[in-house]
Amino acid sequence: MKKSVLALALASAAVSGVAFAEEAKDGWTGEASLTYILNNGNTEGETFGAKAKAVRDYEKWRVTGKLEGLNQSNETGRTGEKYFASAKLDRKLDGDSYLFALVEHEDDRFSGFHYQTSFTAGYGQTVINNDTHKLSLEGGPGYRRSEVEVGDHVEEEAFARGALDYKWTVSENSTLTEELSVEVGEESTITKSSTKFKTKINTQFSLTLGYDIKHNSEVPEGTKNSDSTTYVTLDYSF
Repeated sequence: MKKSVLALALASAAVSGVAFAEEAKDGWTGEASLTYILNNGNTEGETFGAKAKAVRDYEKWRVTGKLEGLNQSNETGRTGEKYFASAKLDRKLDGDSYLFALVEHEDDRFSGFHYQTSFTAGYGQTVINNDTHKLSLEGGPGYRRSEVEVGDHVEEEAFARGALDYKWTVSENSTLTEELSVEVGEESTITKSSTKFKTKINTQFSLTLGYDIKHNSEVPEGTKNSDSTTYVTLDYSF
């Protein structure tokens, strides 16, 4: 696990270093989100969550970083604990196309894996971009390294990744977004979906209703193939 965290940190530094060689068009933009859900009645428990996303644009480059954390518990103890981090570098080409490099690291204490780390590179293009709709598609090869809890052995696999990023501006104050990715390997296929409906409270704060789901076709014995989370967050934009 430590090696994967170090690799992610080095990759993030490399991503920033390449882009920082040229002057940024603007400063960092993004948002930070907090979630707290308390359940009472037939189901007793609480959920804490935090997410952060930061983007910086340059003339020829774009840097994107994400951090996420989730903690769930009920009267019997902790039922969920997950951490996620990613760093992405886009090299802008002519028109609405770009090349990208992406590194992701996930530590889900209840997934049957100590961690899963993946590296992907490929080509992307924004195929729709107007005042109401924006849709970007990506594809490319990748490599995934997973450490299984039972037996502490490591699994390595190459895969092909396809992804889409869609944003619908429903109104001046509301947006609907969908991020979908599919990683198809010889041994397993991992599908991730994140759907969010966001409504602005004012210029800096907003409320988001979201639904995330991850499906892994092959998981360690005793764990489920799918994990999903429904949440409401308070977002701060910067």
